[in-house]
Amino acid sequence: MKNIFYHTRINNERLEKMSDSELRLLASSSDEVIYSITNGMKSIANLANAAANSEEYSSDDAMTDLNRLSRLFSVLPLIIEAEYENNVNARHELRERNNKTIRRES
Repeated sequence: MKNIFYHTRINNERLEKMSDSELRLLASSSDEVIYSITNGMKSIANLANAAANSEEYSSDDAMTDLNRLSRLFSVLPLIIEAEYENNVNARHELRERNNKTIRRES
């Protein structure tokens, strides 16, 4: 699962071949992925709190859910990190292109 970072992150070679509109879409998509994941994590925390305080929530259910959560939280940071890098790199590439255009016009 550690390779999820490399499967999610867009490498510089691919970034350079993307159009400006594709780069803007990548940056906004990466923002949305990060926002959605962090909001989902907040919801998971709320649900876990409700379950922990419920009398009907069995210890078997708790163990199953904890196992699932541990697997989820082992890959989420890698996905968030890759999406953050995609966002930063796409915005950097757009700035570089804009600066080259300005220099050519000067």
